Amino acid sequence: MKSGFVHLLGKSNVGKSTFVNSIVGDKVSITSDKPQTTRNRINCIYNREDAQVIFLDTPGIHKPDNSLGSYLVEEARKGIKGSDLILYMVEPWEDVPDDERPFLRKISSQDEDVFLLVNKVDIYSPAQIARTLEAYEEEEIFKEYIPISALTGDGVDIALDKVIDYLPEGKRLFPEDVSTDKPLEFLMAELVREKVYELTYEELPYSVATRTKSYERRDEEDLLEVYIDVFVVRRSQKGIIIGKNGKKIKEIGKRARKDLEKMVGSKVYLDLKVKVAKNWNRKTDSVESLAGFDSE
Repeated sequence: MKSGFVHLLGKSNVGKSTFVNSIVGDKVSITSDKPQTTRNRINCIYNREDAQVIFLDTPGIHKPDNSLGSYLVEEARKGIKGSDLILYMVEPWEDVPDDERPFLRKISSQDEDVFLLVNKVDIYSPAQIARTLEAYEEEEIFKEYIPISALTGDGVDIALDKVIDYLPEGKRLFPEDVSTDKPLEFLMAELVREKVYELTYEELPYSVATRTKSYERRDEEDLLEVYIDVFVVRRSQKGIIIGKNGKKIKEIGKRARKDLEKMVGSKVYLDLKVKVAKNWNRKTDSVESLAGFDSE
């Protein structure tokens, strides 16, 4: 039996959450084509008969420009120590970007083995992939170099088998039937935020937070009642999310409810309330309570 913690790192929007979801088989991390979608370190648990792998999905590495950005970068840094293995994900951009080098130096100073995952190989040429592998090989940090496509699944099984090979022997650290250690209220709020991103990101890139206010299961009706608050920075943004005659918030609710029903296996009544938390993304305490949700 193999078991251990695997820390997943990389710049924003390289596909870390898509990779984890493809392995775990459940939607445990929300995904978007927008950067900085992931805001928390999320333990995503993969189980099979001979192994349990706990992937720590983290916010993307970037240069912060406010309290929210600083919080996300700090979340990415936490947990490196104590991991059994580090996966560093990049795209086939052929060179090592200068803004990655400080983080690569930090990784190289750790005792843990590090793999390089080159993602999105389905949309880049073999020459670009080869040049990227060569560029990162010159850093002399990585034990394994694995091209993958998290979206199509190409190379993901190879990466998973390599990860398990490197993990120590040990017992299961979580029950076999769970795919994340996050509570249901966290996952539900994250799904709503994903749908808000889908429909309003261009107007509100980093101004939205979501939090589950309450939920209650009504077994006799096979129904879950869910109440979630959506927070924005300014009053003018509230109107953007609600939309003309409430059209936008209704569509957000419709899309979120569809995914929630898949998650909980029953009908869902979803009530969304849009609230203003002035400049929450620039205040450390607000960031920890809203973006952090379950901040440690």
